[in-house]
Amino acid sequence: MNKLTDTLKSIYSHQPYLLVLFICICLTLPWITMGEFYTKGEPREATVATCILNTGNWVLPSDYADEVAYKPPFMHWFIAIFSLPAGHVTETTARLPSALSLIGITMMFFYLLYKRTNSYRAFVASIILLTSFEMHRSGIEARVDMTLAFFMIGALISLFKWEEKELKGFPLLIPIFLGGAALVKGPVGILLPCMVFGIYLLILKRYSIWKIIYKNILIALPALAILLIWYILAYRQGGEHFLNLVYAENFGRFLGMDSKKLGISYELGHEGPFWYYIPAIILGFMPWSLLLIFAAFSISIKKSTQKQSIWQRFINLDKLTLFSIISVVMILTFYAIPSSKRSVYIMPAYPGAAYLLTLLYEWIINKKPVLIKLLSRILLVISGILLLIIGCFHFIDLYSVAALLPLDTKTLHDINLFSTAFQHSSIFGFLVWFLLLSVFISAWCVLRKGTARIVLISTLVLFICTQIFLEGLAYPVFKNGYSSRPFAEKIMSKYDLKNNTYVMNNLKEYSNLYGLNFHMGNNYKNFEKEQPKNGYFITGLSYIDKIKALYNNKYVFKELERTSDRFNDYGDVIVLYRFNQTAKEIKR
Repeated sequence: MNKLTDTLKSIYSHQPYLLVLFICICLTLPWITMGEFYTKGEPREATVATCILNTGNWVLPSDYADEVAYKPPFMHWFIAIFSLPAGHVTETTARLPSALSLIGITMMFFYLLYKRTNSYRAFVASIILLTSFEMHRSGIEARVDMTLAFFMIGALISLFKWEEKELKGFPLLIPIFLGGAALVKGPVGILLPCMVFGIYLLILKRYSIWKIIYKNILIALPALAILLIWYILAYRQGGEHFLNLVYAENFGRFLGMDSKKLGISYELGHEGPFWYYIPAIILGFMPWSLLLIFAAFSISIKKSTQKQSIWQRFINLDKLTLFSIISVVMILTFYAIPSSKRSVYIMPAYPGAAYLLTLLYEWIINKKPVLIKLLSRILLVISGILLLIIGCFHFIDLYSVAALLPLDTKTLHDINLFSTAFQHSSIFGFLVWFLLLSVFISAWCVLRKGTARIVLISTLVLFICTQIFLEGLAYPVFKNGYSSRPFAEKIMSKYDLKNNTYVMNNLKEYSNLYGLNFHMGNNYKNFEKEQPKNGYFITGLSYIDKIKALYNNKYVFKELERTSDRFNDYGDVIVLYRFNQTAKEIKR
């Protein structure tokens, strides 16, 4: 490990940006090509881009039957552009904007720190950000929020640099970043960075309130103009219905209004308590936030002998630390107000939180180095268990053993997936396993003899290799095991389903089959609205009795095909029916 450490030091000292970029690429681009869609979220975003390519509608495309994509489709434009050479959207092209966004965020963050702090801090903070659970997961999946985070973080970093220049000149990059954020998810992409920047300027006490307002308006207006152009074009297509959706998403969601009063047929997100984002950001920074938990229980806080108040010490912090604290607090507070909450919303706060976490790591290295070694031991145990499990799967059929235990069907299904895959692992799988084993042994040796600073670097390298191991060997097996592509290919090969396949599109009553819709080319129609004479109908097994009862005197449904189980991205047995109107209904 000493040779490896010396090599990394040498490369980092000569080409720091290339090394960080190389690590970013290793943790993102190879893995977006591996594994099918296995959740509802990814194919939903991919289908919007499919609609763009199929219809040429770049302004207000639909993503499921007649469901309108009410948010600006900037990310979907990128997906569509990346998909143009192949002529269709794939898992890789759908995930590419997220991967490039994570790479861009990490490089911008590293550049900011490398120019203003020491090289060790810049490297540690950037790798903590890159490898944190939430950022890494979102960076290799088709997520609007990762693209939004790129533009918002780019705006925040550019705003910080602009203040360093005493707000002189017109910063062209800032309106571009703000406009990009607005075109991804609406006005929040402009409002939130400007709010953070405004509070930061107020606390600095270097500028008058009128100058702060003027400068924020100066950078916000061009971005608003960019967004307004899209709103006008979208309104010309969507009319009043589009405006209702925009109001519901941008104001109704924030104010926690009831979906019935807003006249929309879906709930406004996942509800959570006000304090939701405190545990969310701690979990999102796993495993690195473990040290925060250790510190909270092992470090005694002594009464300060300084005469300055806490507020005075706060406003006297260096600018980078002050801006990081303000951005984290403001972003978490802003998103805590609406009842609708998701952990990905707060990703724009992650760079600031990663920097603050790195400062804690540096303090612990000097004051409590034993905690660094404790974290290293925990990650060594985790990686060791992974190596052992994969080894066991290769030589032993663990499914046959697990089948004898009182386990639920989902657990047995997952064990069977991995057992089957790892008994016939490829050369690539063996190489990934050997890579982790080699780094595991090296990190173990460093732990015994190295200083806390070196142990931390070896732990970062160990976790990078653990993520490569999981992304290259384990996750694709799991993702493919829950894909609805096999069923889509089966029914499309047996039946003529183009332009005559119907589904229910009422999210208050039924779940949408986003994965199957993507694999079938986004050709679904709304059964409730169109009430056709005949055709094909797809739904989940748990809904069919309700639907048959609802249309008892109007339609006859005949089952044609069904999935063998409920282990797919829909989470239920998917059934294909042929339907016809009843003779009584036809006479009408």
